[in-house]
Amino acid sequence: MSLTALADALSERPEEAMSLGVLLALAAAEPAALRKAPAIPEGATRGEYALLLRLTVLEVRP
Repeated sequence: MSLTALADALSERPEEAMSLGVLLALAAAEPAALRKAPAIPEGATRGEYALLLRLTVLEVRP
């Protein structure tokens, strides 16, 4: 799973809490993606983390 696909998957349920378990489960098919993923901020939701991925790693600009 690419980081773009990971961000898209996280955005499907943006209000749910983000956790390491969620990240590991979604990136299981491509563990190399985890090396690029930023740390999960405390209290972040899936939607917030998806946005963080897009802004920092994927360099998508609004």
